[in-house]
Amino acid sequence: MRPCPRLAAICAPAALALLALLLLPAAAGAVPLAPESPHSPNAEDLRSAYSAVAIVAVILGLGINAALIAAVVRFRAKRGTSTARVRGGRRIQARVGMMLGAIALAVFILGLVVTVKARDLEASGPEGLQASSVRTAQIGLEPPDADEEPLTVQVSGQQWLWRYEYPDGTFSFHDLVVPVDTTVVLQLDSTDVVHRWWVPALGGKFDAVPGRANTTWFKADEEGVYEGQSAAFSGPAYPTMRARVEVLSVPEYEAWLEQQAADIQAAQTAVQAQVEEQNLETQVQETAGADATVDDFESEPSAGASPGGE
Repeated sequence: MRPCPRLAAICAPAALALLALLLLPAAAGAVPLAPESPHSPNAEDLRSAYSAVAIVAVILGLGINAALIAAVVRFRAKRGTSTARVRGGRRIQARVGMMLGAIALAVFILGLVVTVKARDLEASGPEGLQASSVRTAQIGLEPPDADEEPLTVQVSGQQWLWRYEYPDGTFSFHDLVVPVDTTVVLQLDSTDVVHRWWVPALGGKFDAVPGRANTTWFKADEEGVYEGQSAAFSGPAYPTMRARVEVLSVPEYEAWLEQQAADIQAAQTAVQAQVEEQNLETQVQETAGADATVDDFESEPSAGASPGGE
């Protein structure tokens, strides 16, 4: 019994699709097929845009493969006859071109809308920090309609760590600590090379460029720790440059800020005391050395004097 060409033409793509479905869980476990769960409005917009584009891509892929299978089945060569020569008409080409162009235009408009919306700051929520006393300049961002100002943090990238400076002058390294339900504006810069700030659950990627300010924002809707990393190669230790955001309740954030300021002051006092102690020891050693030199000079007999004093 000879295999049926029509059956083989239909079963082969089906078998490939089944194999792909079987391999999908393993692949999805190794490499996530979607961004992390969003915990900020701008991150949620990015996930929505990703989902929309992914749906369009899946529909296009299924449509193209279905059309290919239909063409193979319909225009297959029969036994004992020559292969039919098929030429596409201008009408079908125009229709397909217009459809693909409309899809591309829709994707472009979606990306434009998401980009513009990402610049609009949302006001802090009822559980957030009311930072009305903090007056900072916003670069390329439109402030929220509410009266309170967002919490602005200066973020400086350097090989290979992040430094965060808060409105009261307090600073921290490695970990950015912020209150929940509060609009946080990050003003990014760099002291050496280009770094790229990225915490997937809180937004997209933004560059920290030497000599140029760049700004982004987020509003974490849930307490917890959100991991990220620098997404631009910045030297041999680039993999160790992590971004970590710790979101606390407002009372916990205020207590942490007060404790951090006290720890910094204590550390500066200890360093200053150590420096003064080292300076004092150096002065004592220099004074002791000078006294020893004078004593040695006075103990030596003067030139031309006889041993007997004559």
